[in-house]
Amino acid sequence: MIYRGAGLLTLLTPIVSVLLLTYFFHDPSAGQGNTTLQQFLLGCGIGAAVNVVIGFALNRGVRAPGEHARHHFFFMPMQWPALAIVVVCAAVAALKS
Repeated sequence: MIYRGAGLLTLLTPIVSVLLLTYFFHDPSAGQGNTTLQQFLLGCGIGAAVNVVIGFALNRGVRAPGEHARHHFFFMPMQWPALAIVVVCAAVAALKS
């Protein structure tokens, strides 16, 4: 499987965060049903940052050598792909400003 345990949250938390941010803080300059790049990056970054914290909390503890993390996404502990999403969002936001 691509994910195990709560690893699916790696995809779901940024998506839900973008949707909630767009719903509650709609930018009228973006047009009907659209969002700006800054709003999208902020939503993805916040959702992924929340997922990093959740991943560290769920995957803490000692594992035996060779034992995989209980909550993973693409065979990596779920906090690491989420941290990569945060870094990419920050880099794109810095380059676009």
